[in-house]
Amino acid sequence: MKLRGFLISFLALLLFGSVNPDPYPDTYFDSPLKIPLLLAGSFAEMRANHFHAGLDIKTQGRAGYRVYAAADGWVSRIVVSPSGYGNALYISHPNGYMTVYAHLDRFNDILGEYIKTLQYSQESFAVQSFPDRGQFPVSQGEIIAMSGNSGSSAGPHLHFEIRDERTGWPVNPILWGLNIKDTIPPRIYRFKVYPIGDGSLLRLRDSRTGGWRVVSAGESAFIDLTRRDGRIVMSRVNRIEASGRIGFGIQTHDYHNGSNSRLGTYRINLKNGPYTLFQSVMDRFSFDQTRYINAHVDYDEHRTSGRWVQRSHLLPGNQLPLYETNGNGLLDLEVDKVYDLTYRVEDSACNLSQFDFSVYGVESRIVDTPRAVPADLAFGPDRAFTFGREDVLLTAPAGAFYSAAEFSYSRLMNRPTGLYSDVHQLHETSVPVHKWMTLTLNASELPTELRSKALIVGVKGDGKLSSAGGEFKDGAVTTRISEFGNYAVTVDDEPPSIRGLNISQGKNMSASGEIRIRIRDDLSGIQSYRGQIDGKWVLFQYDAKYSLLRHRFDGRVSRGSHILDVYVKDNKNNESHLSVSFRR
Repeated sequence: MKLRGFLISFLALLLFGSVNPDPYPDTYFDSPLKIPLLLAGSFAEMRANHFHAGLDIKTQGRAGYRVYAAADGWVSRIVVSPSGYGNALYISHPNGYMTVYAHLDRFNDILGEYIKTLQYSQESFAVQSFPDRGQFPVSQGEIIAMSGNSGSSAGPHLHFEIRDERTGWPVNPILWGLNIKDTIPPRIYRFKVYPIGDGSLLRLRDSRTGGWRVVSAGESAFIDLTRRDGRIVMSRVNRIEASGRIGFGIQTHDYHNGSNSRLGTYRINLKNGPYTLFQSVMDRFSFDQTRYINAHVDYDEHRTSGRWVQRSHLLPGNQLPLYETNGNGLLDLEVDKVYDLTYRVEDSACNLSQFDFSVYGVESRIVDTPRAVPADLAFGPDRAFTFGREDVLLTAPAGAFYSAAEFSYSRLMNRPTGLYSDVHQLHETSVPVHKWMTLTLNASELPTELRSKALIVGVKGDGKLSSAGGEFKDGAVTTRISEFGNYAVTVDDEPPSIRGLNISQGKNMSASGEIRIRIRDDLSGIQSYRGQIDGKWVLFQYDAKYSLLRHRFDGRVSRGSHILDVYVKDNKNNESHLSVSFRR
């Protein structure tokens, strides 16, 4: 890609005598690790409810690699959190960009002592700081931290980002010329066709039997692909006929040399003859817009099969700035006309995969009689929505949905034990929601003494409950939800559990470098915890994904006998207390 950029710049220089500077110069940022860069995750890769904002660099399955500043600058933010990015450093650079280093095991000695002092002064493990520009200057190649697995990391690695500080938007780090070997083109697995709107119809002819599969509007069909004689071709379909309006989607992943990790692609281009019908380019996005991934992909397909199918057409409520389209990427078919289409899928290193196919326009024999949707059940992307029935009220702001539909509601007949309301089925889980909705459920069955413990829960098909939070007021419980599903009222009056993993009553801890405690809550979740030794607050690191508290002995606990107290509170203010004597 850099060679292509150089040739373009050279030609512009010959023609016009000047050229705009490369916005992503290769020489500015260096690698944050001194090991070969193999990726477990790429920029703008598909994740649940968000695009991945950086690169996940493999650290050979372990923590403890030195992390280096990618360029000269200054530490502008330090964050310690039990979830999310965990231990994270933010370095600002004179060129107007910021680099982010996340899921760190620990900071270098200077930053580590600074943060520990802040934690003890605030008596909190979770802290963040915004140092002044001159407080912690760094030079390119300076050791700033050690790689780790903190926060919501699923395994040891370094999460690395480059952000434009003017906008706060993350930018694809590979565009800056990081030394990542990639000579492998993206792989296209299959594509999907969507008949859209009244009178639309899709017909697929089976290449083995000659039979036809018919797909109506509102449905979709996968077409698997294979490689034959060096070309990507359809494996079980040899003719596509359609009428009305259709859209497309594609399942594709990228791969790099030396790694079998499935990564995201950079550019997807769909042409109708010589014209671009749709194009997406993953070079930058806004964190405020990242949840629009649920409109970018086929949300229900991923929910049911785990496959990431990227739409090559825009849903009405999709506001991502990633696209170039003609007619929102939809194809309006004319009878007896052949449409020659081409998918071109490209990675950040300009490796290319291409697939050609044709669609034949045919006459529709469907006569649709659209049914009028009751006004109180119609929702869409451009208006607020309110649904009210006995015992249930749901409100959603404008922009909460990506397309128009008719809201569906029912009460489930079977009520699991322990619920204090009926189970309300709110629309379909296949439909994504972009903004928070407010849900209120009648809780008149609640005994007075349990009202402070009330909350709304999602009820899964197997009867398992998941907390949606909420508070009791005026005979009902109200909370915010971000997805459709089945909801009911219950209570959480059970305190969290606290269990010592390597400490017990009277144990000699002289040979141990740390204390490990497991804390768990089965429903509303952990709200807060506090660890004390001999009545004084001590630092317990909290790893939420493992439900683990760790206190590392650092000289603050002297030799002799001591009392450890751990207090844990859940989100319904149920409290637990563990008290253990030990020796050092």
